[in-house]
Amino acid sequence: MKLDRSDIKTEEILDWKGIHLFHFSGSACSQKLRIFFNIKKINWNSHVINLIKQEQFSEWFLGINPRGLVPTLVHDGDVHIESNEIMAYLDDVYKDNKLFPIDLIDEINKDLAFEDSLHHDLRRLTFRYIIPHALGKKNPSTIDAKEQFEGTIQGKADENKSKEILFWKNHYKNGITDDEIVESANKFKNIYEDFDKTLKNQKYLKGDKFTVVDLAWYVSTKRLAMAGIPIEKYKNVQKWFSNLDNDENFKKEIKIDIPIKIIAVVIKIINKIKRTYVTDLVKF
Repeated sequence: MKLDRSDIKTEEILDWKGIHLFHFSGSACSQKLRIFFNIKKINWNSHVINLIKQEQFSEWFLGINPRGLVPTLVHDGDVHIESNEIMAYLDDVYKDNKLFPIDLIDEINKDLAFEDSLHHDLRRLTFRYIIPHALGKKNPSTIDAKEQFEGTIQGKADENKSKEILFWKNHYKNGITDDEIVESANKFKNIYEDFDKTLKNQKYLKGDKFTVVDLAWYVSTKRLAMAGIPIEKYKNVQKWFSNLDNDENFKKEIKIDIPIKIIAVVIKIINKIKRTYVTDLVKF
């Protein structure tokens, strides 16, 4: 999605030339874009927005992307937001090694819209089993800053703003509840059951050629496996995932810092003791 010039309040970026990406190492959607750049062999300029320090809610960054989300692309002064739409845009600009094949474009767009609709479900599992509540929650002052920022998306009030604000307020107050985990984990259980059937007779999710749908679901699968979803129970999915996971284009962008690995292990132990780990709450 390309923003209007009137949406941009941090006007210095309007003069930037080339490809610039605002991203964060641990952001799943940022990982998706970095892998996309690797596969497409696109040269780009890196601008890290530290989500742990809540830099995405700074006035400077909200002046670039009023949603306060990464990744955000600046291409020759034009701002593009939302990872799947950024990839669609760049796949059209850089036509070599197409990841959005024309003959499957409608089906792929439908699949990506479905994958994107599960973003909050992925967040729930992340903030329950990988990132501790103390690190993941947003301070009320930063939530207020986002709520009060009068940014626009293509000249209109952002229809997604209230949903985002509600998520962060609930997370600050309550963390992620068992009921939310059950709801979200069951969605992914059903999805991977279907994927396992699909991958029984074909190499990739859309057939025998790798597409952006595989890229999107690889990143989510990597995150979900770390959060405790037992991907290994789905043998065809595990084979598909392992093949991608061993590709250098993928694995170098998904590296997990040692402190996060340690934290995730501690969180797993605590939840196991409490019998609130994802496989305790949902039977796969």
